[in-house]
Amino acid sequence: MKAFFKTKSGKLVAIGTFLVLLIAAFCWHQTYQNDQILDHKVNSAVTMKTNRAALKEEKDIKPSTKNELIRNKKKALQLGVDKYPNGYLIIPSIGIRLPIYNRANNYTLALGVGKSYYLDSEFGKGNFCVAGHDMEQPGILLSDLHRINLGDQIILTGYNGQRYKYRVTSKKVVPPTVKIVDGKPVQGSAFYMPKDQEKPIVTVYTCANGGVNRLVVQGELI
Repeated sequence: MKAFFKTKSGKLVAIGTFLVLLIAAFCWHQTYQNDQILDHKVNSAVTMKTNRAALKEEKDIKPSTKNELIRNKKKALQLGVDKYPNGYLIIPSIGIRLPIYNRANNYTLALGVGKSYYLDSEFGKGNFCVAGHDMEQPGILLSDLHRINLGDQIILTGYNGQRYKYRVTSKKVVPPTVKIVDGKPVQGSAFYMPKDQEKPIVTVYTCANGGVNRLVVQGELI
């Protein structure tokens, strides 16, 4: 065997084997790093502050592939977006705990959920509406939202220990368009604004059917 590796053919085999092992080690390391980024959870304290990246406005946010999510999340962490959660969305029954940001963009949605439509909304008032990604991978962002049941609790936690509890009253898959009548979203839509005598609601929505439709979950303030 030693004699073989001293030959030209043997040296080529040795070099080829080394290169294969080197590439395999690189791929394993890259996969490990990507998994670490994907599994990273935001645990920073809630703050009323923010940074430029968290407030970046993007009008056309599309469903993310796994590689796009990893790339956006890595950049978001580099820019410190994880240090500025404006609250947390907690759904105990399905193990969701995600940071809430005041804007929905590729950075904030790589880490958690962002306000949608009503950008000035407040916890416990009107319709507090947030959007997030369904990566169709358990434990990642809103991928488990489809497992929520009517009657489950949705909890919003904010600055200085604010805590608002909602009871899920609606769960449905709808088209991405919203019907508007007299300049206002109709009742039952994701962006419906409760009237004065109606209870405040929370709306959590994500993509469904590969991005063709939307899964919309709503709950009333308890």
